[in-house]
Amino acid sequence: MESKRLYEKIYLVVKRIPSGKVSSYGQIANIVGCTPRMVGFALASLKSNDVPWHRVINSKGMISLKGQEAGEIQRYLLESEGIVFDENGKVDFRKSGWNGGF
Repeated sequence: MESKRLYEKIYLVVKRIPSGKVSSYGQIANIVGCTPRMVGFALASLKSNDVPWHRVINSKGMISLKGQEAGEIQRYLLESEGIVFDENGKVDFRKSGWNGGF
């Protein structure tokens, strides 16, 4: 699949994650039919603000962004939507995970 079309599919799925919910790179990859790494590449190459990239975290329930500032921005955005992190910086998918429904 051409990467531009794949990225657009990824963005369409990520846009469906509601405020106050998170998804994992793997969950998005399963829905779209690619690898979690491709989801990360797509989100890293975003050029617009209409995709809620901050709602995608790793399968451990943690922020994967490299660099302290980027991770702090993502955590701030998630907390502002009511996402709770435990003392280890993890989100409980049972409480805050998106069910993938459309």
